[in-house]
Amino acid sequence: MYVFQVATPFSTGTGIYLPQYKLIVTNEHVVRDSASVVIGGEGAAEQLAPVIYLDPYYDLAFLRLQESNELPPLPLAAHLPGVGQTVTAMGQHFGEHRREATGRVVEDSFLRHGIAFFVHDARQGSTQSGSGAYGVGGELLGINMLDAPDDEGRTLALPATVLGKVLEDFTGGNGRPATRCFECRQLTFEGNGHTRGRCAHCGSELILPGQLEDAEPTGVNATIEAIIRAGGHDPRLARRGPNLWNIRQGSATIQIAYHEESGLVTGDAHLCQLPEAPSPDLFAYLLRENALTRQLSFSTYGRDIILSLLIYDRYLTVDTALPRFEYLFEQADAYDNILVERYGAGW
Repeated sequence: MYVFQVATPFSTGTGIYLPQYKLIVTNEHVVRDSASVVIGGEGAAEQLAPVIYLDPYYDLAFLRLQESNELPPLPLAAHLPGVGQTVTAMGQHFGEHRREATGRVVEDSFLRHGIAFFVHDARQGSTQSGSGAYGVGGELLGINMLDAPDDEGRTLALPATVLGKVLEDFTGGNGRPATRCFECRQLTFEGNGHTRGRCAHCGSELILPGQLEDAEPTGVNATIEAIIRAGGHDPRLARRGPNLWNIRQGSATIQIAYHEESGLVTGDAHLCQLPEAPSPDLFAYLLRENALTRQLSFSTYGRDIILSLLIYDRYLTVDTALPRFEYLFEQADAYDNILVERYGAGW
């Protein structure tokens, strides 16, 4: 399992696990201003991972996985991919299935800000920031960085040859956190006795990982996280980008969102999926329960069956909202079993 999901209070993206380095590689812009980020993946529990390398020049960041996965090394391509070479892009957002798309390299040297990227057309929503571009042998060809400036159907990828050089530079510091200076391109490692916040080589301003602190929410977001904490969950592990949190309660997943423009705080429990040919009895059951559940409502979105709670931010306090969210968690964990066992819905 080399694909990880990455989330902060400000952004989300994909990370690539390199077992031979015990590091997760992602984009610097995904983890910017965060001392630690939430990571998760198939077969891996959600956890906080510290940011130990920042590279604003190549837009790379390294995260340290607290518990190493026993996987064989992920090979890095030793040469630049050629035009026409097959490439598979693979990425994943939190709460979604992994996405893959296969295409071809359409340009082998696209210069942008002095960096030579290769361009490929393996898209279909799979090229989230920090995701990987892989060759037919499973080797990592590069890191997907951004859409091509002149064509959103194509992606710029940083070659694995560049990533390999960056890893070589970083491992020369024996695991110490570091930052690459944008001005002189040199690495500054923590603990060298130099002035914090300055490049050890040219004196330019930079931010070392150890200078960062995790963001503390304010306003309505702080209230929401207090509710999550009072409900027995770690709000840091629940963060999924701006104004969004995911909580697992039993077999159900509850997504809490704050819509600033409308002032609505929503709790949506994604229970299960409608069967291929749902019976009228299932919909009749949902309608009957809508009349019985206080302050909760059933709906469907695509094939998802959702149980929802709505609260306006002006009424949001821990004392008033916690019982309602606890009721949502309790009912969600019960209803998904009923829908699956009695009406044939799918997990």
